[in-house]
Amino acid sequence: MQLEPGIHQLAIGREPFSGFPPPNAFLLVGNNASILIDAGWDNQDDHRQRMAYIESLNAPPLSELIITHRHADHGGGAAYIHESTGAKLTCHPLDREVIERDRLQGRAFIASEVSGGEVRDIGGLTIEIHHGPGHTPGCLALYVPERGALFATDSVMGVSTTILRPEEGNLRDYASTLSLFQQIGPKTIYPGHGDPVTDPAKRLDQLVRHRENRERELLRMLGNGLHTVHEIRESIYSGLPEVRWELAEAQLRTGINKLIEDGVARADGDRYTTVS
Repeated sequence: MQLEPGIHQLAIGREPFSGFPPPNAFLLVGNNASILIDAGWDNQDDHRQRMAYIESLNAPPLSELIITHRHADHGGGAAYIHESTGAKLTCHPLDREVIERDRLQGRAFIASEVSGGEVRDIGGLTIEIHHGPGHTPGCLALYVPERGALFATDSVMGVSTTILRPEEGNLRDYASTLSLFQQIGPKTIYPGHGDPVTDPAKRLDQLVRHRENRERELLRMLGNGLHTVHEIRESIYSGLPEVRWELAEAQLRTGINKLIEDGVARADGDRYTTVS
């Protein structure tokens, strides 16, 4: 559906897990060209729905698909889009290997790398590309100044905080990304899942404070002695539905990794505590 002139949301496909919205793709339509941000899951029925909507607009041709990050619910459908439209595929170099190996699987290849600072002019709309790591190393965000619209993918959502898995996420990078978004000062944030965030300043402040509070909770827990990640999750995330336990424990491991890097926590086998 059209959210505002030249900006269309395509929320298509299955939920990543129960109760969580399907992935968003966004079509930006200018006077001279169109650009798609993300492509959902690798699912042929999803792709047919996306293409039916795009074709119904009779918009300028799709020139580029910008894949914001490596995850299957955002880059999985990229090969289908390329095969149907010929649009070039773009991503950050730090996520390129995973996208080409796990998402494109030889059906297509990345044609363009962006590292932040690049601009696309599609006629009437300008797209500023920013590197916004934390969720993944090569996570991208895009800003359309004519609309005050920031496409933040999974870095900012209204329905949930952002999961940072230890094998690819980084809390220090994520804090810098939130700071960048605050400096941009968007009017609206369009997230990777769920509805637009219409009070970005408030939401960004909430996310900054949430991360700071979580770190304080983690330090308090570790300061009480040696604990496993399972024990920490049971204390900090008490009452969390079982379907989200794995996500919570992954987030805790990322937090513990930061505290170890900061020199304020240590591991003892599979248990963790603060440094005396």
